Amino acid sequence: MAPRLTILYGGLLLCTTTPTTTAFHNPTPNLPPIRHPNQQCSTTTALKNGYCADLSEYANRDINAMHEWAYNYGVQQAEGFSLTSYDGYDFFAMAGADIPAGTCVLYVPSNLYLTSYGSKQEFGEQEEAESLIGNLAGADQFPLFYLFLKILVEYERGQDSSWFPWLNSLPRVFNNGAALTPSCYDCLPPLASKLSMAERVKCINCRQALKTVDFISDEIKNNEELTKWAYNVVETRSLDVGGEKIIIPMADMFNHGSDGHEVEISYDEEGSCVVYTTADAPAGSPLRISYGDYYLTNPSATFAKYGFVDETCPSTFCKMMDIIPSTELRDIGLSFSRMLFYNNGEVSDEVYDVLLYQILSSNWQSQKEFYNACMNGDTATKSAFQQQYLGEVMTRLKTHVDGFLNNLDELSVKASEKDLEKHPRLPLIVAHNDFVRETFLRVKEQIDPIAAQAMYR
Repeated sequence: MAPRLTILYGGLLLCTTTPTTTAFHNPTPNLPPIRHPNQQCSTTTALKNGYCADLSEYANRDINAMHEWAYNYGVQQAEGFSLTSYDGYDFFAMAGADIPAGTCVLYVPSNLYLTSYGSKQEFGEQEEAESLIGNLAGADQFPLFYLFLKILVEYERGQDSSWFPWLNSLPRVFNNGAALTPSCYDCLPPLASKLSMAERVKCINCRQALKTVDFISDEIKNNEELTKWAYNVVETRSLDVGGEKIIIPMADMFNHGSDGHEVEISYDEEGSCVVYTTADAPAGSPLRISYGDYYLTNPSATFAKYGFVDETCPSTFCKMMDIIPSTELRDIGLSFSRMLFYNNGEVSDEVYDVLLYQILSSNWQSQKEFYNACMNGDTATKSAFQQQYLGEVMTRLKTHVDGFLNNLDELSVKASEKDLEKHPRLPLIVAHNDFVRETFLRVKEQIDPIAAQAMYR
């Protein structure tokens, strides 16, 4: 594969890796002309006439119409590629027949993308909105806002939108952090609560900034359900590429897999999306991508952003949230992605290293010696320190695990006392907490005997 510099829809620059062959030809479909934003339909009239997508909870996701739309605009798929659902609400990509590794399963032309950069070109720079978001959260959230704005404009255009069939195929209900009720955060452990609340704040920022946009109707601006929906569409279905956000219809149907993924998204020389299998995919198996390394070891982050419990995740952050960070601690492993508890009960070396470094804080010389051993790969010196302080390290670790399990028990009681009708996402919250609990219980099984033995050394 050779790296290329590609121009995507809307002028977005992207460095890609292009397969040497493709199973599909590259058509050049054209979308209908896009109207100026001030030409959109009246939302009140549109909703009354069923002109816009029905966002009610049990509305039909019209996957068939989206399939036809995609085909008409140049999307191509392999014979074994299919979209399926177990419940009629959650649809995902699956292998309908055996698909060998290296097969091109999906092609999406670049002019079908929705991009933050293309949105900014189409609607112009929204100075007031950027100023507000910049002050609240920083410029890195501008792409999120512009793609959020694009979704709302296309929704308001109703059936006149070139993307209407895609919009009408999207989920109506989301379960991520931005969708939770304020009371729900009280039922989550600290990290999951913090990450979920961060999603809620980003959503609020986008909705506040929307009030400064003069071509969006007041009906849209004041529709909390709709604006939350648009935010969640962007946050759960977009890819981060070169500092911008893009949504690739059809390619947004791939679920995430932490225990391995069957397909990868790449781009050809024209910037169009080409999806290839990375392994043999037997008939009936899901076709999954990786949403990124951050989500491979952090099911709480997956829950907060995407709204599902990733039971394929082999590990979870150890939930030590009270450690004051320093450069040295970060160097030796203080990170959500390195301080891990594994589903088989094992504990990552970084957990032990960080705990021992903290214990050595009363002896600066020893702490510095241990730090240097960690950084230089001096396993003999590290091992000597670990043996000497094994009892203290294991006692701290056991205290943390026992305390966190007690905290989960208290959260379960809180959840059981809340009204499911007012807080319909509580079962998912409980499922997240139970998944984390199972990992902590397996760790406890491993460390309790060691901690007991270390106490009597």
